[in-house]
Amino acid sequence: MRIDFAKLDQALDRTLEAAIDTSLWPDILDRVAEATGAFGVNIVPILGRFPGGLISTDSLKPAMEGYFDGGWDKNEWRNRGFPILARRGTVLEQHYTTREDFKTQDYYRAQSRFGLGRTCIVGFGQEEDILCFVLHRKLNDDPYEGEHERIFSMMRDRLMMSATMMKHLSARTIDGMVEAFDMASIGAIFFDRVGKVTAVNARANECLGPHLQVTGGELVLRTSLETAQVRKRMRAVLTEQWLEPKRADPLVVERPGMKPLVLKIQRLGGALPDIFSHSVGVCLIEDLNPQSPPANVISKSLGLTPMEATLAMLLAEGASLRDAAASKAISYETARTHLRSIFSKLEVSRQSELVALVSRLRASQH
Repeated sequence: MRIDFAKLDQALDRTLEAAIDTSLWPDILDRVAEATGAFGVNIVPILGRFPGGLISTDSLKPAMEGYFDGGWDKNEWRNRGFPILARRGTVLEQHYTTREDFKTQDYYRAQSRFGLGRTCIVGFGQEEDILCFVLHRKLNDDPYEGEHERIFSMMRDRLMMSATMMKHLSARTIDGMVEAFDMASIGAIFFDRVGKVTAVNARANECLGPHLQVTGGELVLRTSLETAQVRKRMRAVLTEQWLEPKRADPLVVERPGMKPLVLKIQRLGGALPDIFSHSVGVCLIEDLNPQSPPANVISKSLGLTPMEATLAMLLAEGASLRDAAASKAISYETARTHLRSIFSKLEVSRQSELVALVSRLRASQH
């Protein structure tokens, strides 16, 4: 089997354009399949749910339906190849599957009904969120060999660049939503398709405490039962299940001595497939305690953005800049950039001066 380099090059040339116009991906996969002699091509993530965000050629659609209907997404044989994929960036089916396994394993028997043979998987994307670009051979075709794998490995740079661009474009949209929810005084905690918190707006940050917190990048509630309920709702947003009445009901978070918080978990949607999105859902928070939010007071009084005001408030409460960054689900470097902006606006040069200024302002509000 020979690979048509000219056709493959033309197909990959469109991957950067597809970062802007994601409707191009199906055509790109079709062109790659034609150039490489593949029965079909699809893109799937290693981690997390993905039925709503799967990208594949039409030739694989029946097989994909059978894959999920048969529950193979929960018992994926190819997980055996992921350690090799992590080391090399590519992996051939024969690297982790013997000829006997290919003939006798139920997983492969299920795939053979749709004419699927062996694969070559190309890994790309962020380190914590690897995506798989999977090229499938027909059942009776010879498998891809080492020479083909070396060619496919050359595709990784273009695929990774496109994925990075899509993540950044999606992140900019989320930044706008963060500011919009702050302006509306609505708490909002955004999360990705594996349930990791990606952004926390200022109003939501004011609601965090022992009853509701972001720990290790995950939303954690006071009890394990409450935490499990929230995570179940977060997983549901990747399917049509989020429309079911029982999943649409708000979750009530009780707080001793205070009125509760009300959580509403919703899907964001958008033009990007779920696997490329910076965030796929948002947890909206309603605080039933009528009170003036401190961060809003600081923001208006000192001329800071909601994000800057929240960081200033956290520092005044004794948090380190690194801890404040973690609670806001932003990087330490981003927090430092915000802190430099705060220093410039308030004409202070040390963190202790900032803390004293914010503490005086907060005291004057009581």
